[in-house]
Amino acid sequence: MQKCLCLVLTLLFTMTYRGCSAPPRSSSEVEQFSYEQELEMFSEDSPDVVRNGFVNAAELDDVILLDLDARDHAEKECTLINASNFRAYFDFEARVWKIVLVQWGNNPEDTKYQTVYMNEKGKTLLIVYSQ
Repeated sequence: MQKCLCLVLTLLFTMTYRGCSAPPRSSSEVEQFSYEQELEMFSEDSPDVVRNGFVNAAELDDVILLDLDARDHAEKECTLINASNFRAYFDFEARVWKIVLVQWGNNPEDTKYQTVYMNEKGKTLLIVYSQ
């Protein structure tokens, strides 16, 4: 009985500490996307696309392996939103993370998104803002 109670309390603490989020997922476990295909959607003069002047302008020494680490790194680029949620994707061919940060609004039209594309070593490649 004590072991069961200890296990339940441990799970409760873990869920509370992480904000009831899922456990971290590695780049091989997240949904895949094509960075090349997504680049084709953005024109050079699009006002919602940022291509330079990033906080994460240099590469890290190590590769980012987990979605939570990728999110933490991408949040350094948040300038227009206060993200309350995120979704991670990975392109195995280009070795690029796509982190979609979300700021929920009171109405669907008030919800804002910021998508940060960065290589596996954390260097930001592109940022796209949308509502």
